[in-house]
Amino acid sequence: MQEQPIGFLDSGLGGLSVVKEVKKILPRESIEYFADNQRQPYGKKNQKELVGYTTQIIDFLLKKKIKICVIACNTATAASLTQLKEIFNIPIIGVIESAVQDAIKKTSNNRIGVIATEFTTKNQAYLKTIKNLAPHIIVFSNYCPEFVPIVESGKFTDTETYIIAEEYLKPLKESHIDTLILGCTHYSFLKKVISDIMGSEVKLVDPADSVSFKLKEILIQKGILNEIGKSNENYYTTGSVEKVSKIAKIILKDDSFKIIKITMED
Repeated sequence: MQEQPIGFLDSGLGGLSVVKEVKKILPRESIEYFADNQRQPYGKKNQKELVGYTTQIIDFLLKKKIKICVIACNTATAASLTQLKEIFNIPIIGVIESAVQDAIKKTSNNRIGVIATEFTTKNQAYLKTIKNLAPHIIVFSNYCPEFVPIVESGKFTDTETYIIAEEYLKPLKESHIDTLILGCTHYSFLKKVISDIMGSEVKLVDPADSVSFKLKEILIQKGILNEIGKSNENYYTTGSVEKVSKIAKIILKDDSFKIIKITMED
């Protein structure tokens, strides 16, 4: 079981931010990554749809013999993590709780900001998790609908990206937060823009970092950490292979892998 791959799923390429970190700290682990580009953005879907999509994708990944699954998507984590843990027997981890724990440790003034998709924001997943662990902390949230398509198109530091980010981040700057959670794995690729706008005094919490260390911890606890041999990577998309490959190669700084087209029915 140690040699079986780790499964990752996301609405698109945001989850590659998690994969990048996992490859650094778990270089021997094989990867099966599923990007549901055809059905994004997840942030505008309802909970029933999202549970259906993630269940369908994990069923697919189980055929690839995964030993654990990372829901590398904040929206999918907020919508379906609890249900997925009840449906499947393998360990399944999301990205929200680990990020919240990091943010609570980092804040000095107990004012934490969260930027996320529409679903995650309205679902109050981060607010509820923070209040459950630290009721005294004040939380400020805003959703950023244009960030996902910006990342999917590779416009990480374009002038237009700065203009859009300024608008989304303005209310958070005015709230005098000292810690900001990037509540969508896509937002990891906009850290430079976000940091430039928020200023160096605001600490950014990237779920990609948090969940990677959590994953390693669970693999060790379960006795299924792979520390020998060569890793293998497979990437799948429900969208355009050409478009996804172009951006994925930029993100991963690698052009040796192939992306396989998969068709999923709603």
